[in-house]
Amino acid sequence: MKKPVLAAMALLILLLSGGVSAHTDDAAIPERVLGKKDAPITVQEFASLTCSHCADFYNTVMPELEKRYIETGKVRFIFRDFPLDGLSLKAAAIAHCMPAEQFYPFISVLYKNLTTWAFSDKAEQMLLQYAKLGGLDEAKAKACLQDTKKLDAIVAQRTEATEKYDINSTPTFIINDGQEKLTGARSVDEFAALFDKLLAAKK
Repeated sequence: MKKPVLAAMALLILLLSGGVSAHTDDAAIPERVLGKKDAPITVQEFASLTCSHCADFYNTVMPELEKRYIETGKVRFIFRDFPLDGLSLKAAAIAHCMPAEQFYPFISVLYKNLTTWAFSDKAEQMLLQYAKLGGLDEAKAKACLQDTKKLDAIVAQRTEATEKYDINSTPTFIINDGQEKLTGARSVDEFAALFDKLLAAKK
């Protein structure tokens, strides 16, 4: 494991232990949202970019949910970072440096290629390559990897999620600010059943 990744892991541990301020800076990590603002259902997904179950969700479940619920105005979807290791923290930092319209395409690329980059001894270099393909200048991407303010804000988001929603694994889906909670690998049918129940209750 390279020194930058070890440094990120050390920062993660330090922040979670309370050794560094864990106040969220919204300017450092603006929300990345799919769907209409007035959608009756809001889903917050807390995910780690090195999580295999999160990758399964994006590769097999998310496309169908996007077509059936997000694009039709029924669900508003927000990605929230919940890094489980130093590498996922670094990946999250780069993701939030991407142009806004490239955020979801970028994390989709990471999840589709998870076994290629996340287990490579050149993981950081591969992250930079993916970012460049998505339109982020390499020098800016490298700067993001060293942006302590951004790393602090990302881990603060994780800390706040743990305290507010009792999250301890990924992916975790918080629906309508805690009205419902789903954890782990879930099928399209499970999401659909829950969404349809909530939509029916609002009629």
